[in-house]
Amino acid sequence: IRISLGLAMAAVLGAISTIAAAQQSRQVPAYDKSQARTVLNRSVFYLPMFGAVYREKFAALLSREPGVRGVIIHNHGCGGMWGWETTIAQFYYREGFAVITPEFVTREGNKTGCPGGSSEEMLKAAGDRAREGLYTAMNPARLDARGDDIEEVVRWLKTLTTLPVFLSGHSEGCRTTYHWNRGDPQIKGGICHKQSVNRQYEHLWKWDTRLPMWSSIEDEDPWAGGTKERPAVGFESKFKDNPQNLTEFRFPGNSHDPLVRPGEGQSLREWLNRQVVRPPLKGQNGFNYEDVLPAVQEAVRKGLQ
Repeated sequence: IRISLGLAMAAVLGAISTIAAAQQSRQVPAYDKSQARTVLNRSVFYLPMFGAVYREKFAALLSREPGVRGVIIHNHGCGGMWGWETTIAQFYYREGFAVITPEFVTREGNKTGCPGGSSEEMLKAAGDRAREGLYTAMNPARLDARGDDIEEVVRWLKTLTTLPVFLSGHSEGCRTTYHWNRGDPQIKGGICHKQSVNRQYEHLWKWDTRLPMWSSIEDEDPWAGGTKERPAVGFESKFKDNPQNLTEFRFPGNSHDPLVRPGEGQSLREWLNRQVVRPPLKGQNGFNYEDVLPAVQEAVRKGLQ
């Protein structure tokens, strides 16, 4: 498997090496800003104590459930929503954060950035998509469109709460996070799981380094362009003017999976605790779900109108 992944990685690097470092945006109908209006229908919602919930319940309880520390918008990788989004969301809501996970690839007419039935196939297809220059994270238009989805989620959140918001992402979702530069004061930081900013992707970096960021990265991760000879490039140079705002968890391995290394989750937990000093509540703390049922039932009723 390691040999196959190495060959697939060579194919990816060969494809992207032929692409200009500052690729121009290439539009397709799937990236039209009007499609952001469907993002809440393409999202999954999570709350502390409850886990995954439907939108109406999330809206009704976000300000009523005690101890919610903030909201995290988590963005998936090139293959769309898979099990890792649930795994990451579980980590966040157990730390006291509400979570929204939008699925970008289900915009009408859209495609994944890495189709395939195995890691090897997906890596090769990611290189092919990079060469084509449309349905790939290398295309700034794709990340701009993902930013439109985030912006619409934030707009909706502002109607519900003033809690701090954090952007999170895994793989292509990490690139979506570090491409964000829309300056919303409610967004307080970023979280990047298992991705790099290698030379071919520098044109995508827009993050305001005055905002804190937590990053995990593995030296030889093929999805982050890492090899034994040339480890994946982290974000240190980007934060050279604000080094105190970058917390990086680096591991000398080649896994692309988030939150799987010893100490990785603890590092993120400590970072979250520095950003939001209010600790997570454990247990119900007197919260009685039946007391808020009328609010949830009313939200459901309005959603049917």
